[in-house]
Amino acid sequence: MTFSDTYSLFHERLSRWLLLSCLMAVGIGQSFIFTSLPPIGREIGLADVRISTLITAGAATFVVAAFLWGGIINRIGRVRSVIIGMSSYAMTIGLTGFVLQEALVKHLSAEQTYYLVFTLRIVFSLGIAGVLPSIQTYLIAHTDVKHRSSTIAMIGASFSIGMILGPAFASLLSSLGLTAPFYIIAFLAGSIALLVVFFVKDTKHVRQFVKPPKINWLTQPVMPFLCMSSLSILSMTGVQQIMSFLIQDRFQLDVAQTTHQLGFAMMTMSCFSILVQMILVPRFQLGVVTLIFSGVGVGVLAQFAFIFLDSYAGVLLAMGLFGAGFGFLFPGIVTAQTLLVKDSQQSRLASINASMQGVGAAVGPVILASLYQLGQLVPFFALMCSLIFMQGVFIYCHSKLRHVF
Repeated sequence: MTFSDTYSLFHERLSRWLLLSCLMAVGIGQSFIFTSLPPIGREIGLADVRISTLITAGAATFVVAAFLWGGIINRIGRVRSVIIGMSSYAMTIGLTGFVLQEALVKHLSAEQTYYLVFTLRIVFSLGIAGVLPSIQTYLIAHTDVKHRSSTIAMIGASFSIGMILGPAFASLLSSLGLTAPFYIIAFLAGSIALLVVFFVKDTKHVRQFVKPPKINWLTQPVMPFLCMSSLSILSMTGVQQIMSFLIQDRFQLDVAQTTHQLGFAMMTMSCFSILVQMILVPRFQLGVVTLIFSGVGVGVLAQFAFIFLDSYAGVLLAMGLFGAGFGFLFPGIVTAQTLLVKDSQQSRLASINASMQGVGAAVGPVILASLYQLGQLVPFFALMCSLIFMQGVFIYCHSKLRHVF
């Protein structure tokens, strides 16, 4: 291997890990706010409902913005889109910390703080909504088709790691001050954005200056897989929502005990999901069919464990199986999507998929919490039926698209 080949390989790997680091940082930015904002909001006099609207507004903006980013990525380029998104992330998180700090020292009223943070959350979501589609499209363009599933799995794992690290960062860094996590995470995001500027180049992107023809996605063969993507995220976020209810009700625990046991359950689910996506899928180069069949099978086993195993060890086993099932299912669904569209449509597909995942994340907790009110086991029967339904849809699609998968 020549020096130029070695350098090219090193540069490609560096670009890959920098972009995956961006996803990890986005996961941190998305999750740490759930830990940091509520106590600070109460300290400055915001009602709990108003605090929740700050988070909801950001989620709703993400859904709309992600849908629109596909065309922008095609015009300005994938790397520029990442840089814009990460720069927006760094500035808005830092400014949010500054506004909250001013409110804590009484330089701003609670009302002024609410509207300023509300605006910053909107801008934050507008920016990061383009990061995931840009990175997914870049990595797909720079990866062989036979390695596509492992690439998608690494994307999911990187974001999941960030979601785990976010609350941990907030807890550890808050010892330096209530708003310290905002500044440090903003610095982290800004630093990664600068590294992307200097080291990540996209030689395969062709800008689209002419507006491409409209696509009726509802009639495209990829549409069932977009719905499956939304349903899988709905299931994940819904289970996270009801798990505290299940643990408290099943074992008759108080709030402190429930929080403690819930932490272990969530960690188990996340670790198994990351293990599958970072190790098993890349190691064995699993294809779409194997990934979706494995994901559904393990997911159904998880629902049986939730229903029939009454011990806390049973809950941990069920959460581990559920996380592993998601670790197989998610890259399988997204890989199938990318195989069903042309290269020129990848960024638009990725943005629509991110938007639909946002919808699933928003409605999942509401739907499963509502089902939980009907009975403790109702959500798990519903999830089992949804997984079997997804399997049926995939079998039908596979019979029609056997040449693709």
